[in-house]
Amino acid sequence: MSQHITTSERIQIFAEAGFGNLTFFSTEIEKGVREKRIAKFIVPTRIKGVYIRIWLYRYIIAFSTNRLINWQKKNKTKFKCIFGIEGYRDR
Repeated sequence: MSQHITTSERIQIFAEAGFGNLTFFSTEIEKGVREKRIAKFIVPTRIKGVYIRIWLYRYIIAFSTNRLINWQKKNKTKFKCIFGIEGYRDR
């Protein structure tokens, strides 16, 4: 019997390496509206895409296999240069 996993049961994973987070390797785990960052590099079991994000002062430019190029302006001032893997882990 096949079991279908809904989006609400999936855990979204953003495994990142680079400068700007508290640690060089980190993983952001999102489950519904809750999110948590841990100081480990956990590779998702189902990879959705990869990205490079550069945050310079209030501006972010992201190069992604999903969204190609994305610009954003934030209220916070930071410097980050990060390579990331986006994907899912089933519950």
